[in-house]
Amino acid sequence: MLTLIYGCQPEESPVPAPVITEGTGKEQMIRLGDQLKNPYSVENMAKAYQNLVKNDPSGGIAGEKINIAATHLYIKFKPANEDELSSLKRDSSLVLYEYPLDYEIEEGGGYYHDPEVPLGVPTYQYVSLPIDKAIPGGVEHEVLAELFIPDESGDTGAANGRIASEGAVQLLVDEALRITGNLDKEPSPANGRLMGKWRPAGRIRVWDDSKYPNGWRAVEGAEVRARRWFTTHKGITNYSGYYSCNGTFRKKANYSIDWERYHFKLREGWLDGAGINGPKQEGNWNVDIRGDKHEFHARVFMAAYHYYYKDIKGLRRPPENGAFKTQLKIRCYYEDNGNKNGNHNAGRRFLGLGSAIKIYNPQNEMKDIYGTTIHELAHASHWKMGGDFYDNAEDIVAESWARGVQWELTRMVWTGYIPKVYARLNYTGIVQDMIDGYGTKTTYAWWDYSKKDWGKPRIEKSYFDQVSGYTIRQLEDALAVSHTWEIWKKTIKNDYENTTEEYLYATFSYWNTK
Repeated sequence: MLTLIYGCQPEESPVPAPVITEGTGKEQMIRLGDQLKNPYSVENMAKAYQNLVKNDPSGGIAGEKINIAATHLYIKFKPANEDELSSLKRDSSLVLYEYPLDYEIEEGGGYYHDPEVPLGVPTYQYVSLPIDKAIPGGVEHEVLAELFIPDESGDTGAANGRIASEGAVQLLVDEALRITGNLDKEPSPANGRLMGKWRPAGRIRVWDDSKYPNGWRAVEGAEVRARRWFTTHKGITNYSGYYSCNGTFRKKANYSIDWERYHFKLREGWLDGAGINGPKQEGNWNVDIRGDKHEFHARVFMAAYHYYYKDIKGLRRPPENGAFKTQLKIRCYYEDNGNKNGNHNAGRRFLGLGSAIKIYNPQNEMKDIYGTTIHELAHASHWKMGGDFYDNAEDIVAESWARGVQWELTRMVWTGYIPKVYARLNYTGIVQDMIDGYGTKTTYAWWDYSKKDWGKPRIEKSYFDQVSGYTIRQLEDALAVSHTWEIWKKTIKNDYENTTEEYLYATFSYWNTK
């Protein structure tokens, strides 16, 4: 099998990287503390109920007729490989965590890998599964506890319907927390009053050094989790960066973000995910991300979210998750890599083991990181078209296409965006020229295939672009049946009527000459 790697070099001479503070380049692993006694186990809930009955002379709590039986199972999955982990993630109803849910978190981080799991093997996955949901097959698992969760308050209603009184719920949960040593330090309301419910919500923004005068840009499409013990409520940030989770709590909850959606996942290490483990608090969690690895991750995430979930002018999506398919992995390297900003290797996606896309150079401006990510996803989408038309594609075809998609989609966010370098013979501007009719165009860069590097000396060359009016989808459809520069050119001319097509060959000739 022939494996192609398209390494992308948007700049001939990269902007010098700023100093990156030592210690910020690698994501820290979550550090766990002691295991906590589980207040939601059926056994401890039964003890709490008996205590309440014993200490209630009026018999009011007994009148609630609480049926304490398992509502959920606390499960530890042990995926043997990335393929098994992918099979779990394909079930979007599973709220999986890399760390156990009944441990203290002493120090937050972006990921967790159990010390007893060898490096290179996915870490254990923990989930609270409703009792009436079948346990996914094909992955070794262990039931850690049977749970009774009477206070799981989602927007679709209570999980079990066994309890009539919210006051009884609060009394029962507080007693279970007390006897297991987990009752929060904040006092409970006096006179048996109910504690008020609150809904996790907030706003996520990232610093955009390409945006003036106000550099904050909303992060759209991020999934924010708020977890209290075994109950998780989730919210997705909207166009303005705001989110509101799909349930409420009465006490503090742990906030977190995983830079992941169903079709793609960002990675910090080979198998380690990228994310933000936020605070345990009550009330809104507003996050402004600036100047660290989280900023880099947020920028890459936004580009991937755009290509997978937003308007892409009719283009085909990159490889998607699903039956007999794997989630696309994007590994973010928090390091300077010269003028090589990223690459795509379809072979690394085999069984989901590796990261098909790698992104470097966090010191670049946001629009350039975004553009690089779009560029590499365009390669992935090209690969998804399949067949010899991708495997045997000439470099000038593959890179010109990816450069064109980079321009077309990135300018939807930054009006007037143009990649820093168009180069003849490889990273050409042919796609832009067929769409916009720019006018006189001058380039200096050219690609030296004998050295697989930028050609030297630079050579100035100009032409007058008179082609316009093609759509990006038309060019993609022609690409899908073309692997050479000549075939792509002829397919475009033959398949579409365009009033400027008489100038098409001149445009192709300009970009294919030194």
